[in-house]
Amino acid sequence: MKEFLNVLRVLIAVDVGIVVFCYLEDNMIWLYNTQVAFFSVSLIILGSFIGYSNMVKAQLKNGNVGEDVLKKYEDPYNMDDEEDEIKNDELKKELSKKLKWYEAILFYFKGGFNLIRIAGYVFLVAGFIWLNKMNVFDYLSFLFGVSVVPAVALIYLYVTKKRYNKEVNNS
Repeated sequence: MKEFLNVLRVLIAVDVGIVVFCYLEDNMIWLYNTQVAFFSVSLIILGSFIGYSNMVKAQLKNGNVGEDVLKKYEDPYNMDDEEDEIKNDELKKELSKKLKWYEAILFYFKGGFNLIRIAGYVFLVAGFIWLNKMNVFDYLSFLFGVSVVPAVALIYLYVTKKRYNKEVNNS
């Protein structure tokens, strides 16, 4: 959560810079487009973060910790670990424990489903329609506003990774 708050601070600082730039240039069309796009993408990313964070917390609460994912796919029946062969009944039980395709979709859909994320998408579409209806839609400024949030997040993660690697190498 600490990293998310740091990214949020950087995003707010960049947004303030965009607003100041638009006011100094006296370009309200850029201001409207960048702010609608920036705010909606920020909501989408915030909703995604919260949804997936809740999904991970639920997995931890259920005890799904430290599971070797590759081992699960390479040797799902532990045939390499034990000399004994698995009986047919045990094999059928293992196969019945697998999630059906629709159960897996619903299980992972919960992580992506968040009201804040949906509100972000609704705001993105409604903002686009409003800007277009008011004849102030500018695709360049809108794309700039949409791309600011992912670009800032990627740059922040790159800088954080370099800082972390430097600390690990110095230790």
